[in-house]
Amino acid sequence: MFNYAYFTVEEFLKDDWFREWVLAPTHQTDAFWNEWVRLHPEQQATIDQARALLRTLEMPHQPVSNAERDEVIRETWAKIRQKQEPSVRTIPLWNWSRMAAAVFVLAGLGWAAILYQNRTQFSVLPGLVSTQAHDQITVTNPTLQPLVVPLPDGSRVTLSPAASLHYDKRFTETERRTFLKGEAFFEVARNPARPFLVITEKLVTRVLGTSFWVKAEAGMPESRVIVKTGKVSVFRTRDLEQKQAKPEGVVLTPNQQVALTEADNRFAKSLIAQPVPIKTAGQPSEISYAETPAPQIFQALSQTYGIDILYDDELLKHCQITATLADESLFEKLDLLCRSIHATYEVIDTQIVIYSKGCK
Repeated sequence: MFNYAYFTVEEFLKDDWFREWVLAPTHQTDAFWNEWVRLHPEQQATIDQARALLRTLEMPHQPVSNAERDEVIRETWAKIRQKQEPSVRTIPLWNWSRMAAAVFVLAGLGWAAILYQNRTQFSVLPGLVSTQAHDQITVTNPTLQPLVVPLPDGSRVTLSPAASLHYDKRFTETERRTFLKGEAFFEVARNPARPFLVITEKLVTRVLGTSFWVKAEAGMPESRVIVKTGKVSVFRTRDLEQKQAKPEGVVLTPNQQVALTEADNRFAKSLIAQPVPIKTAGQPSEISYAETPAPQIFQALSQTYGIDILYDDELLKHCQITATLADESLFEKLDLLCRSIHATYEVIDTQIVIYSKGCK
């Protein structure tokens, strides 16, 4: 076992066991790392920084492969050791994901302080914020790196650069309200008796306990919510202001997202670009199928990713598949499976539909 007590942020970012805990936690990794952090409080700041960086790199709108992440980390630290300024060069459009990784890794190598300010109002949504100035906190991230903000209920928020979060020092007995400007990742402590609300200029996200991204940058025509775990409901902020008992909105589950644009003011619900497994505990990293009925494989994928995969069971019951699935993305797996039985698929909203003429 590695001596994690002396690991740096760079070393944690490269460690597969640490990455698995942050990006695809299991009961085994949770048990190990939670106990390790408890026994090594002196490494808490290093762990928090590495976790925040990995979560930022994992954001669905910034897909980055393990190989790209490793290369960016290696190059970045090499430049810092040589005390050189990063050179400016043209990056091809197809390599935008690597550019995003570089920006966030470079930005996160330092660790800045959080700026706390007592304010009587949060400028975006003054009508929804209480006016007890000394009982409120506004956290602003003026740096170029993600900041981890612990909340009084045990929840954690990772604020992206230029984002601001406003909340009460003590949540009420009936709900936990927070107010966001910008982009952030929320890990909400479960409490069914006190729903957790993230209120932005246009959208309200309501959860009991889950993890999700909210993107609501000032002046941008689109607001977006992306769910990693659990279930969230999203509705318009105006409905909260008007105290509507049953606001119009959508419910999201893992690997789903919703966008609200100024142009049509409608909710557009869809799958994220690169769905990730939601069930990893006890599952091998590689699964081999030998002459296995196609419906059985599609059903397994549906359960692993929490996504409805629709197909005609009668047509596909005679389609046998022999294949090995490992670390490919969901859509790469579907490409492979569909080619083997001469089928096609289509993503419709938050569902995947398999089209086939069957097998003789």
